[in-house]
Amino acid sequence: MITKKKIVQFSLICTACAGLLVSGSSLSLSAATTQVVSAASSKADQSTDVTSKLQLLGQPFSTPAYARNVWDMQVFDGKIYLGHGNSSNAQPSPNAGPIPIVYYNPQTSQFVTQKVTYTDPKTGKKSTEDATNEEQIDTFKILKGKLYIPGNDSKSEEWNFGNFYTLDGDQWTKYRNLPDGIHVYDMAYYHGKLLAAIGTDSAPKVLISEDNGANWKELAQIKGIGTRAYKFFEFKGTLYTAAILMPNNNIWKDQTHLLAIDKNFNVTQQQVSGANLLPGMTYVQTAGKTPYMKMGKTVVFKKQLAYIVGDVYNDAQLAPKALIVTKNITDPARTVTFADAGALPTDIITRPNKTYVLTYTKQADGSYINRVYMTKNLKKWTQILQFKQDTYAKSFEELNGDFYFGLGTDTKPVSESAGKILKVKASDLKGK
Repeated sequence: MITKKKIVQFSLICTACAGLLVSGSSLSLSAATTQVVSAASSKADQSTDVTSKLQLLGQPFSTPAYARNVWDMQVFDGKIYLGHGNSSNAQPSPNAGPIPIVYYNPQTSQFVTQKVTYTDPKTGKKSTEDATNEEQIDTFKILKGKLYIPGNDSKSEEWNFGNFYTLDGDQWTKYRNLPDGIHVYDMAYYHGKLLAAIGTDSAPKVLISEDNGANWKELAQIKGIGTRAYKFFEFKGTLYTAAILMPNNNIWKDQTHLLAIDKNFNVTQQQVSGANLLPGMTYVQTAGKTPYMKMGKTVVFKKQLAYIVGDVYNDAQLAPKALIVTKNITDPARTVTFADAGALPTDIITRPNKTYVLTYTKQADGSYINRVYMTKNLKKWTQILQFKQDTYAKSFEELNGDFYFGLGTDTKPVSESAGKILKVKASDLKGK
């Protein structure tokens, strides 16, 4: 949704670094969304190649290609939910939506679209729609055994409130009651209370509800850069909220804050630095680029935090740069190096005693090698599969040993394969 508020919000982000965006920036770990590597640097473990075994399950979205990016895949109740859409104001496929809620059912081999109900709090009138009133479904959250969708960017609604959605049986319920929630980027359940990380036109904020989302109030703001709170992660007894991050540089300070929330809901501004949190990444001024980075997918495994980081790209999307692991939030972290040193991580999931990460590497001929690595300790990573496509896999899931992949695309070039859902059966991975 393009409004004066959105223009002001972008301006606030840009001016947060002391108004010094006369020149842009690039990062030492690749300024582009994808990086091209030579054949020599992308040698594959051919024994794990499942390209010939891939099943194309379908391409269930009707939107233009960029809005078919599969931002998230989430297993819930034996089904695989698919996030898609585009909340950016910029081409291609700007301000998509309304975005339907779609899942794939492995039992029936069918894609299903679920209804959304909403009860107007003023009139009591109940309506049922075929889609959310959002431009993008960016993430699904399982909170206390229930499936939620944070309302990423509402479509054609006033910005005084933000939305969230909950699954009840086979139907979704929309709630429009998060004050100042222009963007609702993440949600968390923590010590009996529901929290929301929101983007506003003034500051990155965290909202809290003590009655399972019926009513909300502001808990705190993050003293950092920009106006958007992007990510929650719980680590070693503390719930953290992250906004924009700054890499190490010789121009501006790389210090910023995470909001740290303890079990009694006392909040502190936890100072962090790009040097520690974004190891190996440096900011170099380059015309037309910005220095802003953010966290993407995160997992906690073996008492360590693993997180994907990248550039803030195309408004609020993520251009991945690295997978990083840390034992403590204030200690120097380390960047994971895969067998293919050019691999860029796009998604990460955990299973009992295992963590899987999805990566891609763009080849010199324009194709992509997509790989899944597995680890039992976040140190040693073993490639378990790879496949070649004309674009890269944006997200993945695992269910009963089968792997599912959602294809994505960059803004340039745009791949018409975006939105394809692929499957590799567990039986095709045996012995590999």
